[in-house]
Amino acid sequence: MTTMAKAISVKDTAFGQDMLEVLAERQLERIGYRELDMAHSIQTLKEYLIKKLSHGIIRPAPGLCQPELRCLYPVYFDSVRVLLAECVAEFFQTGKVYMAVLDISRMEYVEHEIRRLVLTPEDTAALLRVLRKVQNPAHDLIARWKDPADRGRWMEHIRALYQTISQLQ
Repeated sequence: MTTMAKAISVKDTAFGQDMLEVLAERQLERIGYRELDMAHSIQTLKEYLIKKLSHGIIRPAPGLCQPELRCLYPVYFDSVRVLLAECVAEFFQTGKVYMAVLDISRMEYVEHEIRRLVLTPEDTAALLRVLRKVQNPAHDLIARWKDPADRGRWMEHIRALYQTISQLQ
């Protein structure tokens, strides 16, 4: 019996899919999925996380108190920026960003291809900063991987993202 490999990219996780759905609902649907604006996307997801985390809707594990929850804010924000870095890398490798978003009225996923990306030098610098940051072995995004092989795959993924995005400077 074989075991299925764990998702390494943020985009392939439940959290990543949730964040893409937030982007779709709050930003992309209104413009017909024509473009992904990085600065706007970062702001949209940051506002969403602040609101949800500060109101406790994203519930902490049992026994986790509010001050500990505040310590998780940076991890969520870093995860969102890694997700957006994955979208940027996907765009520059394929010429599009693929998204499958749940259509609640039909209860099925609808596929979208975003074929335009708005990325400023400041956005690129911000994404590169977070990609450097999450390579620190003490960072929670690495520490979550208990298996050294998974940790290695994560580091390889982050380095590949960094390499792709650094070419845009």
